Amino acid sequence: MALKLYGCVCGHLDSAAASMGVAGGRVRAPMPFYVIDHPKGLTLFDCGLHHGMLDPDERYRRLLAKQDMNVELLPDETPAARMEALDFDPAAVKQVVLSHLHFDHAGGLHRFPNATVVVQKREWEAGFDDELAARYGLPKTYFDLGHAVKTIDGEHDLFGDGSVTCLPSYGHTPGHQSLRVRSEGGDYILTSDACYFCDVVRSRSFPAFADQAAMNRSLDGLLALMEPETVMVFGHDPDQWGETPVLPTRRS
Repeated sequence: MALKLYGCVCGHLDSAAASMGVAGGRVRAPMPFYVIDHPKGLTLFDCGLHHGMLDPDERYRRLLAKQDMNVELLPDETPAARMEALDFDPAAVKQVVLSHLHFDHAGGLHRFPNATVVVQKREWEAGFDDELAARYGLPKTYFDLGHAVKTIDGEHDLFGDGSVTCLPSYGHTPGHQSLRVRSEGGDYILTSDACYFCDVVRSRSFPAFADQAAMNRSLDGLLALMEPETVMVFGHDPDQWGETPVLPTRRS
């Protein structure tokens, strides 16, 4: 069986455009995660929002609203619902590769209790450092759940066959990582939050809390890996998640 990659949107974030590095008044940004169906086991790259965010009064959702960031989540957009719509059992997920520990990337971890978390060592350590966790917004309530954890340091071949490679892309958070996936559907670099939107490649407008210099170096490094057939999938770009998303969203 060849590797297959599926992209899923787990809700949207309505936010001031400037806070996400693009022009305009507001932006409705999709919050994606990815399903990797590999012969060695079912794997996720990120895992979407916490199920509790279906409730408008959820604590972290209210905290975001006070910062003018409004979460939009429907029952059929939760990580488990998206998996089931693809005929995958959430309990069968063997690995969850976390790009970083933000609420919209690690929030759904509680729905995958049997998975081993694969995360950069420096990101995991930052999550338990009170000062760094506060600066970068890394809430332990979403990721400190007792999962088996595999910490990695730098580039990592996930399956040992070159099909899925973790790529360090530090800066957005201390140990942010992106993912390269060579699937039967094509060659993808999934930037996660190393680059929110395509326009940021030109503008280099990064979040204020981030390490700007590190983000520049990381984005340059990801761009240098591009081959003629490579598709770069940005972290929250609405243009890649419209009526015809860049990734397949149904099993075939």
